[in-house]
Amino acid sequence: MKNEDLDLLELQELALKNKSIKRHKSLDEKLMIVKAHLLNHVSISQLSADFRVNRKTIRTWISTFADGKVPDRRSQRTPDNKLNPSSMPKKSQKPVESEAEELARLREENKRLAEALKMAEWMNHAKDVMIDEAEKTFNIPIRKKSGAKQ
Repeated sequence: MKNEDLDLLELQELALKNKSIKRHKSLDEKLMIVKAHLLNHVSISQLSADFRVNRKTIRTWISTFADGKVPDRRSQRTPDNKLNPSSMPKKSQKPVESEAEELARLREENKRLAEALKMAEWMNHAKDVMIDEAEKTFNIPIRKKSGAKQ
């Protein structure tokens, strides 16, 4: 079986698992839906029916993703603590952390950075796919040629 066929099978399996009504999709589910559309050319209508997500919502996820943002990460945003921007923040002394705490913190940071790298790679790929489609559709070269001024 081709890799694309495997992706479609995984998509169908996940769609069957998600037939029960669920109000919010996880980040992984959103990315999988975007990937199915961009890489495997599954129609938005089909994805909408399979995952019970509005077509406009899927288009919003794709647009958000293309803008270099992660779809719906509201829960992970840090609150803006700058109530009075003119005042200087006071230095706070950090307590010395044990080796176990440092290891846990570094593992969490590594996990976060690995996810950020994965997202950056996805975004680059999505942009490449969009440029390729635009070049095909409008029959104009979009990418700059390397080398001397052309």
